[in-house]
Amino acid sequence: MAGESEVLVPVERDTISFYTHPLVAVRLADGRIGVVLRWLCDGLQLEPTAQIRRIRRTEAIAEELLSVRVNTEGGAQVMPALTLRALPFWLAGITPARVAEELRPVILAYQREVVDTLYQHFSQRPSQLTAPPTLVPSEPITQPERPPQDAPALAQAEYHEAMAVWLRWRVDIEAWQQRTDQRQTALEQRMDSAEGMLHLVPELLERLGPQTLSPEHQHTIQSGVKRLHELTGRAYGTLWTELGASFHVAKYDQIPESRWEEVAEWLRTRITRAGGQAPEQGSLF
Repeated sequence: MAGESEVLVPVERDTISFYTHPLVAVRLADGRIGVVLRWLCDGLQLEPTAQIRRIRRTEAIAEELLSVRVNTEGGAQVMPALTLRALPFWLAGITPARVAEELRPVILAYQREVVDTLYQHFSQRPSQLTAPPTLVPSEPITQPERPPQDAPALAQAEYHEAMAVWLRWRVDIEAWQQRTDQRQTALEQRMDSAEGMLHLVPELLERLGPQTLSPEHQHTIQSGVKRLHELTGRAYGTLWTELGASFHVAKYDQIPESRWEEVAEWLRTRITRAGGQAPEQGSLF
């Protein structure tokens, strides 16, 4: 709403005569057309501040009340404007029967014709498109110099128009810089994340635990346990349980590969005790 929302800089500003009353209208960068309330209320003999309050109280059109920068004879001013989309709704809230008799035809004319008149006026003019907001002029724009106070109105208007262009350029530069900083921050965060993952590798390896026995060594253990069964007649389950308990694992395939020599020695010792032939050092069978 006006006074609370951002100030919009129109791409077009024009004065239209409507039944001898001037109306100041603007076209925004997104194509919307707005009517500055000051001249609209002057033509209808309404008090602008009261109308602004009425618009703000009306939920259906409250968001259509905008703050626009308008070049006037006294310089650039921020003024409330109502979009054409909301204008019929607002005009319909004015009851001709409650105003002076001489004012009723004026109100009826506004209610019946002003929206069509404004739309027709701007439809006959090519839209003055602006560059996309993501593009910034490659060459810097110089801040214009303020003319003397006694300079002609045209010189003052040209100064304010140039000042608006310079201010818009500064806003675009700051927005571009902000987007660049955001991209750089996001890139640094991704790099920090990747570096953090690399730091996690040792921890992940630790969580995964040591490498367990190779398939070849597991097969050798199976052959050794079978040999013990044949020599002692003890049940396979008992032999497997003793092996697991000796190395503190639930299953033999969970024994770390680094303890293979201990496992081989465990089997050699028991096979020898059972009367089997002692294998050579470094081998099992």
